[in-house]
Amino acid sequence: MNIKDLIAEIKNRLLIEDVIGSYVALKRSGKNYIALCPFHHEKTPSFTVSPEKNFFHCFGCGKSGDVITFVADIEKISFVEAVKKLAIKAGIDPTPYFLGENQREKSLVSIVQSINNEAMKFFKYYLLKSKYSKEIISYLKARGVNSDIAKVFKFGFAPPDGNLLYKYLKSKFFTDESIFESRMVTKTPKGPVDLFRNRVIIPIIDQYGSIVGFGGRKIDENDNSPKYINTPETPIFKKRGILFGFYQAKDSIVSTGRVYIVEGYFDVISLYSKGIRNVVAPMGTSLTVEQIRLLANKVSEFYLFFDNDSAGINATERNLQLILSDNLLSSNVKIKIITTPFKDPDEFVKNSADVSEDTLKKYSYDIVDFFLKVRENEIKSSDSNVRMKFVLSMFSIIYLINNVYEKEEMLRKISESVGISIEVMRSEFEKYQSKKFVSRDVFVNNIDKLVLNELEMLIAYFISKNHSLIETLLSEFNPNDFKDDFVRYYLSFLEEYLFKEEVSESDINELYVLESEVESRAMEFTRNFANTTYSEDFDTLISIYKVKRISERKKEIQKIISNVMKTNPDQELIDELLEEKQALALEEKKIKEGKGINYLNIGEE
Repeated sequence: MNIKDLIAEIKNRLLIEDVIGSYVALKRSGKNYIALCPFHHEKTPSFTVSPEKNFFHCFGCGKSGDVITFVADIEKISFVEAVKKLAIKAGIDPTPYFLGENQREKSLVSIVQSINNEAMKFFKYYLLKSKYSKEIISYLKARGVNSDIAKVFKFGFAPPDGNLLYKYLKSKFFTDESIFESRMVTKTPKGPVDLFRNRVIIPIIDQYGSIVGFGGRKIDENDNSPKYINTPETPIFKKRGILFGFYQAKDSIVSTGRVYIVEGYFDVISLYSKGIRNVVAPMGTSLTVEQIRLLANKVSEFYLFFDNDSAGINATERNLQLILSDNLLSSNVKIKIITTPFKDPDEFVKNSADVSEDTLKKYSYDIVDFFLKVRENEIKSSDSNVRMKFVLSMFSIIYLINNVYEKEEMLRKISESVGISIEVMRSEFEKYQSKKFVSRDVFVNNIDKLVLNELEMLIAYFISKNHSLIETLLSEFNPNDFKDDFVRYYLSFLEEYLFKEEVSESDINELYVLESEVESRAMEFTRNFANTTYSEDFDTLISIYKVKRISERKKEIQKIISNVMKTNPDQELIDELLEEKQALALEEKKIKEGKGINYLNIGEE
């Protein structure tokens, strides 16, 4: 078995139009399919998918390839990661293709998936065929969940006993190690304890229909535990990439071109039960880049429908800034915000005589109109500081809007609401914009906070996301120049790997393992670089790394000089060291001026 066999089998099992269609809204055109290209902005479709040739091509930007290169490019992952992801989707365990003969064993991913499937059978049994069934079904009906909706969302029930699921999984011959890895059971000093006890269970399903995790809602309101708990992240459950309800909603989202984003499971389920099928929820109150990408090329209307309290309003503002700052949605997509007289979508459904998309549209507002409504008290405050705080919060959103006419209309509405002339409002906004133009400095400042070994790990992280960057690095440094042992090994391996005429299966596997380790080690400080354009910012990163190295060397020289002067004054040696220090200072100045970062105190002693 080799990687070529795996790729051939993936292409044999998966239709390219189905895979690409899960990311992009495809329309049939003769033998082919067409769509707006997901790799560049366009108004007229120039992106073509050919099932016959098993190939895609964009006549606008020139992007082309097969199903694997598409997934790698659209998800910004490596070729190997794309192969593994598609193998799992095709029902193939990729592990044997990447490991040696003596390591060919069932992967942890497959085991956890099997455990989830068995757990679902367990939860379903306790909902439908146990002594608890009558009580739980009555509870669900009271929440507006009838038998049809329960089937669609695959409801279950976790009994109150401490380890019945554990015993069930053991009866299916799963090992303790794999059961604990699934995070469905917790290891305690008193023995294994089921994560979910006395809770209604709602499986979390990915875009391909696989059960990747579970959510549990307590049924005893006197229970002091959290109302909801989720499966912790596992090898198959990554919250950032999952939208609850997306699997059930995707056909409706594509056909209507609309999506409603709500906060909770029952918000999704309540609206779905009333015929509003194009509704999803993030795994928490904050959307992620990965979640928005699931929707970006499928919609022309994007509705945020969060809870009607201060936390919900703040979440709305936070999510708007993410959507707008990263240009995740096309400029053609209309963004609307829904607010009703009720505290959340679930309450809206329970208390409204008419629940339909038409009703939701009546409660939907443009961005500025929404904030003018929900922050009316701030606008009418007698305290000018409160009013200015509101205006600045609006500037932070308007700044991210690309359309100049929209910006002007937003500024006009705000000026009227707070009683400031449009001329003054424009002037204040221009001042705000001029300050924001130094946003690149934020990137630089974030880097400057890192110590040298963290910078080296960040360089490795950037390169792991875009292998072509290693050429830029190698024009300046040798892998052995790096102080961190792991970074040195990774860069040396990657250099050799990229310049090999042929790579072995073990090479591919080792690169995958190394880059997983890079991501793991860099995780704690890469959150400040979530919206980074790796190729564009890499030069700045390297320049700052050079300055940091120079700064470290200057400190070393000063320390040596101090020691020499104390112990055995050697003027010739001191002069040589001072000369080196002066040369380093000139080089440092040249780098700073060349990259336009000389106004920052990077590397200053």
